[in-house]
Amino acid sequence: MKFFTDIRRLLPPVAMILGLISGNSLWAADEADIQQATAPVKKQDKQGSVKPNGLGLVSADGENSINLTGLVHFDARAVQSGLPHLSDKDSASVADTFEFRRARLGVNGTMYAHIDYELILNATGTDTNVMDTGFLNFNANKQAQIRVGRFRQPYSLESMTKDASIDFLERSYGDQLGPNKLLGAMVWGEPVPGMTYGLSLAQAGFNEVTNSDQIGGLGTGRITINLGELGGMKSQVLHLGASTNRGNYDITPTTSLDTGSSASTTTRATLLTYRTESRGLSNAYRVQLTGESLSTAVYGGSANDVASVSKNLNNLEFAYANGSFKYQSEYSKMSLSASSPTTTSLSAYNTLTVSTSTYYHELVYNLTGEQWTDAYKGGAFIGVKPLSNYRFGQGGTGAWQVAVRYSRYTANYPGIGSSAGGTTGTLISNGGRAENAESAHTVTYGLNWLINPSTAVKLNYAMTHFDRSVYILSTTNTSTATVENVISLRTQMNF
Repeated sequence: MKFFTDIRRLLPPVAMILGLISGNSLWAADEADIQQATAPVKKQDKQGSVKPNGLGLVSADGENSINLTGLVHFDARAVQSGLPHLSDKDSASVADTFEFRRARLGVNGTMYAHIDYELILNATGTDTNVMDTGFLNFNANKQAQIRVGRFRQPYSLESMTKDASIDFLERSYGDQLGPNKLLGAMVWGEPVPGMTYGLSLAQAGFNEVTNSDQIGGLGTGRITINLGELGGMKSQVLHLGASTNRGNYDITPTTSLDTGSSASTTTRATLLTYRTESRGLSNAYRVQLTGESLSTAVYGGSANDVASVSKNLNNLEFAYANGSFKYQSEYSKMSLSASSPTTTSLSAYNTLTVSTSTYYHELVYNLTGEQWTDAYKGGAFIGVKPLSNYRFGQGGTGAWQVAVRYSRYTANYPGIGSSAGGTTGTLISNGGRAENAESAHTVTYGLNWLINPSTAVKLNYAMTHFDRSVYILSTTNTSTATVENVISLRTQMNF
């Protein structure tokens, strides 16, 4: 069967993991040795700097420390039906591939007891920024801490879950709308046990979708409560949260190879885009526009016009965890309004509004008995630690998880009316035609083996269904598909 053929194609990365955990490797050391090696290092909270099982140094008074940190995600991906061996839309990467999804190395720690710091660099992988994070965090007041630099913005439960702790290989559709790690300043804290907040101002384009985005201002806020902790139910997590992200930025037209059912080169700007959750099609839904779309020839517009964009994004989150079981869900709704600054006589026909919504539901169960309450801290899940680490030839099981997620996006097709002179503005979006799906849903099944706190193997099978046929466009291919089925395997190492 083709399914098992694909499984065999994805097995080589596992050998890399098994080599690391065999023999006298770092991960095969006795726990007593690990504790002895790391005993001087203080354990901080989730947003702190020092890991109890990391590689670090600490001063004699305990007020200064440095800790080495790293993360490697090596992925294998095979597309089964509909899209075999085809290039992604507007991308040079292929659907079937082996790749370093992430490769990061850096340091974090504490200075003078009350200043946390972190500097993480992207060594390779799909991350485009050399710096992943780099910030100073002033923690003298735990209820009102201050963070400055480049850091993850306080938005959504899924976004605040670190890359090493996410339940699936990729986050849901909703994460594609929110802010990422941006340059700014934030006030955050935990005023009472079980309640968190974060308020941030940052400079960035819209989720850094394209390199042509111009710098603008974004404000982000999030608040969470854990009714389980507030009510004294230590064995359960009942999490509620809400967040918002608003601001303005500019987008500049750039060259695109995907214009419709036939490929060509044109100048346009990307306003909104979705990729599938398995990272197959990169532009299953996309809204693009030329300058003429917002400022027609009647008003002297051109294809190189810069569009000013206003963003309004809101998110609701819920999670319930009891024992080895966890359920979480989020709903996001966003509106984008774009206008052309070319002329001073703008009319309603020079403004475009796009709205979209996403949601997901997911269930995760720890087969080996690990408790989710132990993995929840500071308004997010920080990752499950195995009750019994697996040691090659020495026993232990590691932690085993099964998971399932249903995720969906829906986006409207925006239209542009006629100008005062009777000319109809042309929106180049691939949205009103068959090449572009206005909605899609994905069901993802997951099996995770957490070998020890630093090593994991994760297997996902994702099935995506589009509401209409989607063109797989490149300079040489115009095939279509209504489904995308992808099997993915990840080997993870973090410290």
